[in-house]
Amino acid sequence: MSRLRIATAQFALRAEPSLEVFGEHVASVVAEAAAARAQVVLLPELVTTGLLASHPDPEALAPSRVDEVYRSLFPRIANDYVDLMSGIAQQFGIVIAGASHFRQLPDGSLRNTGYYFHPDGQVDTQDKLHLTPPERAMGISPGDTVTQVRIDGFPTALQICADIEFPEVSRELALQGVELILAPSLTWNSRGANRVRYGAHARAMENQLYVAVSPLVGSNGLPHGGALHCTGYALVTTPLDRTFGLNDGVLAAHADTRQEGIVIADLDSSLVSASRDNPEPPGLKFIRPAFYESLRQGTRIGG
Repeated sequence: MSRLRIATAQFALRAEPSLEVFGEHVASVVAEAAAARAQVVLLPELVTTGLLASHPDPEALAPSRVDEVYRSLFPRIANDYVDLMSGIAQQFGIVIAGASHFRQLPDGSLRNTGYYFHPDGQVDTQDKLHLTPPERAMGISPGDTVTQVRIDGFPTALQICADIEFPEVSRELALQGVELILAPSLTWNSRGANRVRYGAHARAMENQLYVAVSPLVGSNGLPHGGALHCTGYALVTTPLDRTFGLNDGVLAAHADTRQEGIVIADLDSSLVSASRDNPEPPGLKFIRPAFYESLRQGTRIGG
């Protein structure tokens, strides 16, 4: 049996003029999580978006040109970003998870990469698997591997934003023993925020595991003439199951304020095990893999 205290943040999008200023911002959020005795703090997708303000050419920050800034600015600082975040995790003795950033691989491909920054200096990565149309237009490539990480014995995996809206990977992770999915997100309208929220509830329900969501929120006025306004709220979901005793599946949620804040939730792996051993429908015990395969093959079982 493992227990895990998680802090999940809704992180304010600010104009961050330098990596140093951004680091101070992150440290303030991580310090709050550490003070609450959280073992892991989840930060949103593209948490570094505020660093658009560090670009030296204001004219490049127009909507028609900002894609090139994303492709050039963020990969260039990726190594410094990793060093910064790893240092903050070590300073506060806490795992920083999610916190994705654009990076360039040795083969030249660009990825939207989430991280686990561990207090001992270890860094694990997870590339986003399901890309949005804007990401494809920017030339981002999807990942093709899935990373599982144990945090104080609790088996976890990262599913970045749109990833949580696709059921296939989460089901495989559950069958391999994952009990917590971390879903950092960046959405700029209510449809997107609701897709992530409903996806989190669905994946928790159908796979009998916890899902935590961390969004980027607010706006910093960039890009000029077409500012990004981010929405959503921090959330930790559970299965809709008698074992958890929550009729709405909400273990913890921040008020929908579009302002910075964290929520704290205590997770218990014994509840996941009990739910999986004696589930209410839906449940992993009730899935029918042979039948599903017959549908894929265009046949019926026994016919």
